Amino acid sequence: MSGWLIAVIAAVVLLLILFIAGANAFRRTKVMIEEAKKNVDIALGKRYDTISAMAKAASAYARHEKVAFTELVKVRSDAGIADLNAAARSQDRLLSQIRAVGEAYPELRSSDQYLALEQKISSENDQLAAAKRVVNGNISAFNKMVVTFPKSMIAGICGYSSLPFLEEENLEEKRSLDGISFAVDEAGTKV
Repeated sequence: MSGWLIAVIAAVVLLLILFIAGANAFRRTKVMIEEAKKNVDIALGKRYDTISAMAKAASAYARHEKVAFTELVKVRSDAGIADLNAAARSQDRLLSQIRAVGEAYPELRSSDQYLALEQKISSENDQLAAAKRVVNGNISAFNKMVVTFPKSMIAGICGYSSLPFLEEENLEEKRSLDGISFAVDEAGTKV
């Protein structure tokens, strides 16, 4: 065999190996994203249970009012990013409604059950935020591979495109300090 033929075969084999390695990197990252999404599913499921308990406690206090708690969205096992974002938004809306009832009924807000559920929801919010960071970190790694050469060529051949990130609800409100009271009374307590 001539030297040129051996060089061409070696180049084709090398390109094939590089393609397979790049395609496997995409597949591994997609698996990591799916694993991380399961952690978000678990966090949303736990949060669902706690919010349900809070809704039951709040509805007992506000039974005579026409307070309509919207139905919580259960996350399906095959949930995509949009489904996870929708479930989190739905839970956040219901949690806001429950907290509004708590504001209207100080005896609810000061009950041991409600306080324990508030602490539990706070912990679950932290777990959910951590799970979202892992998902978004893996999505970021995937998206970087989609747009960087030479893996962008592999992405094009395999049909991979950038993935959306999990969103943070009410981000603009959370960036603003409007509505936060910094006033304190003469005793030094916040009013």
